[in-house]
Amino acid sequence: MQNKVLITGGTGLLGKALIEKNDDGDEIMATYTGNYVAESHGQVKYLMLDIRDKSGYESLFNDFRPNVVIHTASIGSPDFAHNNRGITLEVNVNGVKNILSLCERYNSTLIHISSNGIYDGENAPYSEDDHAEPKNYYGQTKLQGEEVVKKTEIPFAIVRPILMYGWNHSFERQNIVTIALSKLIKNEKVFVYDDVYSNPLFSGSCANAIWKMINSNQYGIFNLAGRERVSIYELVVAVAEIFNLNKELVIPVKQGYFNELVPRPKDTSYNTAKMEKILKIKPLTLFEGLEKMRSTQK
Repeated sequence: MQNKVLITGGTGLLGKALIEKNDDGDEIMATYTGNYVAESHGQVKYLMLDIRDKSGYESLFNDFRPNVVIHTASIGSPDFAHNNRGITLEVNVNGVKNILSLCERYNSTLIHISSNGIYDGENAPYSEDDHAEPKNYYGQTKLQGEEVVKKTEIPFAIVRPILMYGWNHSFERQNIVTIALSKLIKNEKVFVYDDVYSNPLFSGSCANAIWKMINSNQYGIFNLAGRERVSIYELVVAVAEIFNLNKELVIPVKQGYFNELVPRPKDTSYNTAKMEKILKIKPLTLFEGLEKMRSTQK
């Protein structure tokens, strides 16, 4: 059955991958904010709409009537969240409340995108039921958003992608891999932490897992990740190797080198057993994910 799917944050890294990986011809409405115009095409329509605009979303739900909502829109920078607590609360918590209330009214299934930022990084690897203890205000708001969703009676999934990488739209913010590539291509040094760990997740793999949840009615909480636990330094060295760039330009540094405003967790790597057992998805190795990126390089 074809779905009518609303994707908030539809031009972000995950939103882009979700649209590209939709093979069922679902009708998609993708909302976004930004100083650009996203062009509608085929079964995909774009609408500039801020998650804080409750009346705007009420009109959208009334007109489009989605049976599935994938809520990816979020403030994702811990430093921005720290400095802009009011806006972050409005987007990451009250925005979730707005979307959820509309999902309940229109009986839409909700796929809510959370974050590995809910963990403090002291007890990895993390499974879905492990205790969450955010290390900064960003993580606190993402955990609050989860708590809002958990109280609903409608079908829902809470998806926690870990450090995600892939090709982003040129007009959207870059990720760790595309930032590294842009520097390495120009023969610039890349300074990266060798004491911060995760199991990086290819955006296309994350999108595939979400579509599988929707099409097989497998809901609940899922920690999604790649297969290997690596440091950020090891990740960027792999990027250099697979894209045939100079890995000598990748310089390891310790956490704190960049003088971020707020602390980040050191190791939020995941246990992917539930992802593998319930969704029957085998996490990609770092080589496999980066090779998929390289093979679709434009």
